[in-house]
Amino acid sequence: MPQTPAGILAEMRSVNSSSPRLVWHGRDGRIELSGRVFDNWVAKSSNLLVDELDATDASRVAVDLPPHWKSLALAFACWQVGALVVLSDDTASPAAGADIVLTSRAVPAVDPPGLLVCVALGSLALAWDGPLPHGAVDFAAEVRSHGDVYLGQTGDDDAPLLDTGGRILTSRDLLASVTLPAGADGGADGPTLLLEPGTDLQQALATALAVWTQGGVLVLVEDGVPVTDRLLAGERVTARLGTA
Repeated sequence: MPQTPAGILAEMRSVNSSSPRLVWHGRDGRIELSGRVFDNWVAKSSNLLVDELDATDASRVAVDLPPHWKSLALAFACWQVGALVVLSDDTASPAAGADIVLTSRAVPAVDPPGLLVCVALGSLALAWDGPLPHGAVDFAAEVRSHGDVYLGQTGDDDAPLLDTGGRILTSRDLLASVTLPAGADGGADGPTLLLEPGTDLQQALATALAVWTQGGVLVLVEDGVPVTDRLLAGERVTARLGTA
């Protein structure tokens, strides 16, 4: 089974590509992404990163976003182009040391040569809600114009993926940080694992790698949205992981 972002995306494109891989339950409703659709969003985001933001395998991208399906697509896009995802505990200054900042919050414009990308988290959002800081890129308004296939240079499979508080993590490190519970050990169709609301983005990314390495489905729930028996039954959840 693939254990890197590139391997996971390749499998999503080629193996049961119409089957669900990511399900989001947010305040604005439910979104289901098949392997093909998730890969398309990653490709569009990768093309935006390279074509408009000049991202390279030397770029550091601060991801100031909560766990969300768009956050996962953007993180995988960073990894696809070889950029390092930077997670910071400093919410007042998420841009420190970053070439590109992806944020869903109303933050001031970053100082050149840094670039700011404002990410509206509404699943059907067509634009950022409110005035854009000077020089910022509106992710929702721009990403749809980019191609569904990424043809650029891809990152090294052994490249570091994440900088969290100065600690550099590879895909192996992220996978080692997750212990999947009983019921999430794969099988013919892979697990369907629900990540409890209230977890952080690092855990969401690590869990996505672990679940998708097994060919499974990840169910994400926005903080504040109740996890009901009806939700669990409707998604056919086989295991749960997180804070609950």
